[in-house]
Amino acid sequence: MPALKAAGTAAVSQNFSIEPASADRGRFASVLCGLAAAWIAAGSTGLLGHALRHALALSCLGAALVLGLRPELLRTGWRRLAGVALGVLGALILLGWRNPVANVMACALVLATLGWMRSGQAALPFTLGSVCIVLFGLYRFAATEVPWVWTAMDWMGRGLSGAVGWLVRQPLWTGATFAGLDFLALMLPLYLLWAGHQPSWTCRRVLWAGVAVGLAQVGYLTVLALVPKLLAAVPAATVQPVFGQRMGWDWARAVHTLVPWNLPALAGLLHLGVATYLMRTLPSPLPALARDDIGDRHRSSPAAFGWLLPARLGHRGLAVGVAVLALGLPWLTSLHPTKLSLEGKKIVLYEKGFLNWLKPKHGEYGRLSVGMYGMLPEFLRSYGAQCVVSPELSESDLAGAHVLMLIFPNRPWAAGQLERIWNFVRQGGSLIVLGEHTVLEKEGGNRFNDVLQPTAMRVAFDSAMFAVGGWLESYETLSHPATAGLGDRRNEFGVVIGASVKARWPARPVLVGRYGFADAGDPTNDERKGGSMMGNRQYDPGEKLGDQLLAAEQRFGRGRIMVFGDTSGFSNGILPGSHEFISRLFAALCADTWVSAGRLWAALIGLAGLVWGLMSWVGLFSTSRPWPVALAAVALAWSLTRATAISHQAAQVLPDGRRTTPNNLAYIDRTHLERCSNESWRPDGLGGLHLTLMRNGYLALDLHQFDPQRLDRAGVLISVAPARSFSAAEIVAVRRFIEQGGIFICTVGWPESAGSRSLLAALGFYVGGIGAATTGEPEPKPFGHFKAPFFNGGDYMAYVRFHAGWNVESIDPHAQPLAYGPRNPKGLPGQEDPTVILMRRIGRGKAVVVADTAFATNQNLEHEGGEPFEGLRENADFWRWLISYLTDQPLWTPPKPVPVPASPATQPNAVEPGAG
Repeated sequence: MPALKAAGTAAVSQNFSIEPASADRGRFASVLCGLAAAWIAAGSTGLLGHALRHALALSCLGAALVLGLRPELLRTGWRRLAGVALGVLGALILLGWRNPVANVMACALVLATLGWMRSGQAALPFTLGSVCIVLFGLYRFAATEVPWVWTAMDWMGRGLSGAVGWLVRQPLWTGATFAGLDFLALMLPLYLLWAGHQPSWTCRRVLWAGVAVGLAQVGYLTVLALVPKLLAAVPAATVQPVFGQRMGWDWARAVHTLVPWNLPALAGLLHLGVATYLMRTLPSPLPALARDDIGDRHRSSPAAFGWLLPARLGHRGLAVGVAVLALGLPWLTSLHPTKLSLEGKKIVLYEKGFLNWLKPKHGEYGRLSVGMYGMLPEFLRSYGAQCVVSPELSESDLAGAHVLMLIFPNRPWAAGQLERIWNFVRQGGSLIVLGEHTVLEKEGGNRFNDVLQPTAMRVAFDSAMFAVGGWLESYETLSHPATAGLGDRRNEFGVVIGASVKARWPARPVLVGRYGFADAGDPTNDERKGGSMMGNRQYDPGEKLGDQLLAAEQRFGRGRIMVFGDTSGFSNGILPGSHEFISRLFAALCADTWVSAGRLWAALIGLAGLVWGLMSWVGLFSTSRPWPVALAAVALAWSLTRATAISHQAAQVLPDGRRTTPNNLAYIDRTHLERCSNESWRPDGLGGLHLTLMRNGYLALDLHQFDPQRLDRAGVLISVAPARSFSAAEIVAVRRFIEQGGIFICTVGWPESAGSRSLLAALGFYVGGIGAATTGEPEPKPFGHFKAPFFNGGDYMAYVRFHAGWNVESIDPHAQPLAYGPRNPKGLPGQEDPTVILMRRIGRGKAVVVADTAFATNQNLEHEGGEPFEGLRENADFWRWLISYLTDQPLWTPPKPVPVPASPATQPNAVEPGAG
């Protein structure tokens, strides 16, 4: 036996070679592509649109497959082919899910699949890569699902960036994203596992590799610290972008666009260089490591892993344990199964503050006519809540209330008010505090931070500036019933430019703006200078870069307090787009949805066990096929996605317009790629349509989920030139909505009618004419811009204007024309007067088609500044008349047109004096 042991020791020293195998060299590049894909999928490399992020991650995974698939491996049997196909299919599914953690697990699944095709030394790089990606995914999971971890990582990012800033004598303050902690979360496990597989005589190599990891991180942060100087040296863009126009290449604009928002990609490149060295210096282990006998494997594995987990669990036992932990973790952190409701809940809104309770009204037009919070009480009542606007926050007003909201309080608190507020929360109520950016009252400080005194939260004296307007595709949501499952493609959370929130333990982060910076306030730039004490709106040294905390909450007594640094999402103008989040937020605060500290501690223990199990598996069975890694990745991704979906469904609350007569809930469809801007006041936006509906008594909301349950509770549905066709089920839902008494309005011209053609045909309408819509002939003729009368007042006619009109026909002989196009004397008998607006009754409801795509957009309805169209408000009057007509209310009579005298510069065909 001693001789055999000595022979084994000699074999170890001979077989631990540091040279890569001559064959299958592509496996190293394949693993590197997988690592890059994981960072891209997690959003670690900087600001990318979700579609671009998914496409780049998919490209890297495709490269990993091409480089990692050897033809001879595919010829070894159908089982391997089936395994590869299953792994690739699973990765595509995971990558297509919305959750970035699931996207990261897709990358681990690809590398695990490539490792499963190999055995022994050839599988080791893929095993290490896939395990490290899973560990990285667990880090991202913990940072978004366990609030304490996010807070700890935020402080760690501040410490690391501050240390490097001190070294280079340039102030630097970042969150975890721009500190590059995502890269360290993957590289440190990779380095440790690589070091554990090095023979004892390579200590110097291990040391220098660790130094290389540190230098890569410090090098990136050094460049990041110098960004303000770099940007100052780059001249301003020679050509400024103009909305709606294609811009040529401008290198200065490119630099200002990419830096610093995509600078984390530099950290990724540097760390990939280090990872290349680690992959190429993996030693060749003893053949005994590849034996099936677990005991032999354990005795032959590197001693560095002997402490991790007893080998008595065995290969399969350890794999099952890892999978069970991965499957169970999300149910601890991310599951909020309580069904939420606002029915019968009492919500108190403090009347006073920097605000008004106005709503849009007839006679006032443009963006500034929207008012501030007048629609919020109506919004809450549509969910069945009792809403009280309290002038003094008296005991009687607060009695029996579930939620109290303070919107930018700016007046000194009266005696006893703060104590009443705090006692209300201590006794189980919920408090929402909305602050704002750069507020410094004359009395010193600000009133919303007065309310937050007993908590670990404050609204900072700064402006949380975004890289992309409205934080589009820049949010990071932490586990909360109000945020579960919501996206960020349309600013669903409604935050614009507010203040950042400062929160320390025991407060919990709720909503984060990942790509932005905290612009320090300037007390000297006050209202006298028109600056509202805002800073210079540029990133300066020492301002926090990335991970702006936008909302946080804290337990207080038996209740809780939530604070936002911005008021925008609750205002009249933004509420139509943020209504899903706002309704879920109020409902969550009305219920006991607080995740206990016990659940979070259990999750952290389970997370530690999962990390321990994966590290142990690598140490004991590193050359085994990594199917347990794939199993853990899929289990965690599926479980997290499922728990989020259940929470999202449980938190759904629906407004109901049937509480009023007529039904006052109006939806504007946003689910079929409508040909209108998501930004309210672009020329092709729908800000004017929202205000028009509000002026006529409607609660106007954007429809982000085409749900028959929502339609059943609505009175009006408006579709603006949809590009995506309606499914058969959606067509049935729309027809049922109309038959039950709903009003459906579709505005679409012939060139854009393909997406709505099947729906309109089912309703008996044909834009462009029956022949054109069914056979394509004859091709319809455009009417262009024109006006048509819609109301005869006896001694006057009221007109409606069209941006680009077409004709529309119906198979219903009783369909009623509401406006005609230009007369065509050469038309077929009975078709000399083509119809442009057509209405027909279906069941108890009505359907209206306006054959003009831009009819309801700002360029044809309402200017942002409120200026009239050629001195008239014709279309605003038309909508007012139309709504009264469709709802069978007393018909509103348009007034006799009295045009406002136009200046020569605005008159049609105006000629400058002296012009020929």
